[in-house]
Amino acid sequence: MYTNLNKETQKKINFIIVGKPNSGKSTLFNKLLNEDISPTGETYGLTKDLYTNGFTFKDTEFIIHDTPGLRRKNKINDKFEELRNKKIVRLIDKIDVAILLIDSTESITKQDFRIADIVLRRKKILFIIFNKIDLIDNQEEFKKKIKIFFENSYSQFSQINTSFISLLLGININIFLNNILRKKNLCKIKIKKIELNNFILRLKKESKFPKVKNIEVKAKYIVQTEADFPKFKVFLNTKKKAPSIFIRYFENEFRKFFSLKGVPIHFQFISSVNPYSN
Repeated sequence: MYTNLNKETQKKINFIIVGKPNSGKSTLFNKLLNEDISPTGETYGLTKDLYTNGFTFKDTEFIIHDTPGLRRKNKINDKFEELRNKKIVRLIDKIDVAILLIDSTESITKQDFRIADIVLRRKKILFIIFNKIDLIDNQEEFKKKIKIFFENSYSQFSQINTSFISLLLGININIFLNNILRKKNLCKIKIKKIELNNFILRLKKESKFPKVKNIEVKAKYIVQTEADFPKFKVFLNTKKKAPSIFIRYFENEFRKFFSLKGVPIHFQFISSVNPYSN
């Protein structure tokens, strides 16, 4: 399925597997490498160290990091575990993609959301992968419920990607690797000025801008700046700081208009300044 690292490959994706203890991270790590490198078993919190290796998929070099489970701070009473957690968080700063692995037979927890927040704050591509999908009777209904759950329970749902796999049966593993490649390529998108202007005009035409204290906050124009992922300066019609309701609205509309769901985007909202004021 996957091959050993090819020194001639040009493209590279650095990704990390994170999640609660015993969520199957090491099993996924070993499956992708076709080797038993990271320890697996029924023992709680079996993985104590970081493991790094790589494989080639579709002429792309994947550097993969397996990590010990991330528990809540109030559950940690071991200074070594605390140091490992800090090391994992520092590593997230350096990767391209994070895989948050969840057991499909278990409920999504606050800790899963905390881990997702850590990744998204650092502007990384996040895939929430549900393992053991083969144990779910009505898989389509399950996927639909997960989608509705995130839309209703997680304000940053437009920034995440979801996949459903079975490590035991090898189901959909290639699909989520292809999705990683697609999302990584999306991060390189360069949007033409005319397309950005068309987006602003559409918002103005539909009069969808939210009002704050009966004042309609509007975007006057937008420019893209150079970065490793889509980054934009948005100039507003107000001297005040952009309100959070406007920021959420603008980002959601932008993602829908340009089909940029599940990739990091940074907006710098710039308030208008009167050039004649002291």
